[in-house]
Amino acid sequence: MLRSIRWRVALLHSAVALGALILLTVYLLNYLYGAYADSRRDQSFRQAWLVASIAEQRLQAQPDGRNMDAMAKELRPRLGERVTIIGADGTVWGDSDEDPSRMERHSDRIEVRAALQSGGGSSVRESTTLGYAMLYVAVPITSGGRVVGVARLATPLDDLGAAMGHIQRTVALAGALVAGLMVLLGVYLARSITTPISDLTETAKRIASGDLDQYVPVSTQDEIGSLARAFNQMTGHLRETIRAITMERNQTAAVLTHMVDGVVVVEPDGTVGLLNPAVWDLLGREPAEAKGHSFASVVRDHQLVELYQASLSAGGQDQERYCELGGSRRFVRAVATAIPGERGQRMLVLLEDLSELRRLEMVRRDFAANASHELRTPLASLRAVVETLEAGIDDEAVVRDFLGRMHAELDRLTQMTTELIEISRIESGQTALHRRPTDIGQVARRAAEMLRPQAERAGLTITVEAPEGLPRVEIDPDRIQTTLVNIIHNAVKFTPAGGSINVAAFARGNEVGVSVADTGVGIAAEELPRIFERFYKADPSRAGGGTGLGLAIAKHIIQAHGGRIWAESAEGRGATFTFTVPVSPALASKAFTQS
Repeated sequence: MLRSIRWRVALLHSAVALGALILLTVYLLNYLYGAYADSRRDQSFRQAWLVASIAEQRLQAQPDGRNMDAMAKELRPRLGERVTIIGADGTVWGDSDEDPSRMERHSDRIEVRAALQSGGGSSVRESTTLGYAMLYVAVPITSGGRVVGVARLATPLDDLGAAMGHIQRTVALAGALVAGLMVLLGVYLARSITTPISDLTETAKRIASGDLDQYVPVSTQDEIGSLARAFNQMTGHLRETIRAITMERNQTAAVLTHMVDGVVVVEPDGTVGLLNPAVWDLLGREPAEAKGHSFASVVRDHQLVELYQASLSAGGQDQERYCELGGSRRFVRAVATAIPGERGQRMLVLLEDLSELRRLEMVRRDFAANASHELRTPLASLRAVVETLEAGIDDEAVVRDFLGRMHAELDRLTQMTTELIEISRIESGQTALHRRPTDIGQVARRAAEMLRPQAERAGLTITVEAPEGLPRVEIDPDRIQTTLVNIIHNAVKFTPAGGSINVAAFARGNEVGVSVADTGVGIAAEELPRIFERFYKADPSRAGGGTGLGLAIAKHIIQAHGGRIWAESAEGRGATFTFTVPVSPALASKAFTQS
């Protein structure tokens, strides 16, 4: 209620009136009380001197004061006040209302001490004997020129309290009536002022809540009418400005959210003010609270912190660095630059992910090195054979042996060329898959039987697990069989004698797949991500022969079917190659995709 101008104006009028009434009442009550008390005190002093005079006469007849109690009780009905005769030592000689023998000494009473010391005294307090407020006056009693006692009169003030209470009630009622009138007047005056302001406030609230299509009706030509017209103009400009800012903000937010590059804005105090989702992906961490935290605590990478600090030290000049982030092992190009502003210089840190470019560069470099290595051996062999034949050999058997070597190397080069062309055609989508409903378990059994003789010569056992009732899938059985042959052939090559190879077909969810597990030498963890690259071979397998393209072909065939292929291994504990293809025809009908 106090937030309303209407009620504040009304309460202000009421408070002023009520305050004036309270001050006036307090003054009048104090004045009346003082005047009444002074009148009572003067009357009591006159009667006290009269009592003292009578006491002096009685003391002359009986100096020990034993007749003072009777005198006090005699004077009580005449004076209408309580009479107490007190000795100079504080002993009560007589009292009109109580038995003096049971009363305590009165030497410590204020009015008694004042009467003994200065010839008269008074005080107002609650009587310890009677239990209500009393006015006490005391005067000395002399005998033979010296003070021998005190005559004290006590007047009750309860009638004064009743009179004051009546006055208080009367004034309070009058104040309440006046305050009520002031409230009504204040409300009436405030309503004429605040009603247009209230309309303006409600309109402003609706605008603040997002409803910008609001208009304040102008019904007066005074200052409030001018305010309403200015408000309407401001609302129009604000509506257009907010719409433009909202559109720009949404566009900026969409760009930042979907950017693959990381963006971090650092405020002048070193805390992060803005950060897009790509940053967490590049840092290799789960999203966390970043706004308001220091840049170093958010990125947790010394290279980025050093780049940021270098740009600060250089006065905001652009700083660039290529680095590998420790958490995600991502290779990024980091740029720090200054953003001038009114509140100080902010810093913009951009993180461009170059990991894929770096990987492709490594693949290209390795491909060139591996291809050169694979071509060097047969070409060198052919060159040596040709040079030997050119030198002339008379032994026909040796010539035939050399020619056989030439044919073998040429066959190897032909196979390598054919497999490279096959990979290229699959990647470009030029090779069509001849799909038909197929039992993948039968394909797995055929591939295993093709390599069983080779496995037995190597001292290995091959087992096939292909349960009946597996879902039939739309695949090219010949190419899936080629994939399995390549995988099983690798298992035979890298499994020592006495080992085993297990081929298992399975169904899982909307996928059907085959896994090939061996007990061979295994694959090092750092080699696993690259074993499906063309010509890639781990060092121990260099002497194993082959073109190094089998697994690359297998990967592209499976991807052409819309499936997945992966390897799991621990060095020295064998390896497991698994691929799956979707059961759903909609997924299986995807065209070839470039890896």
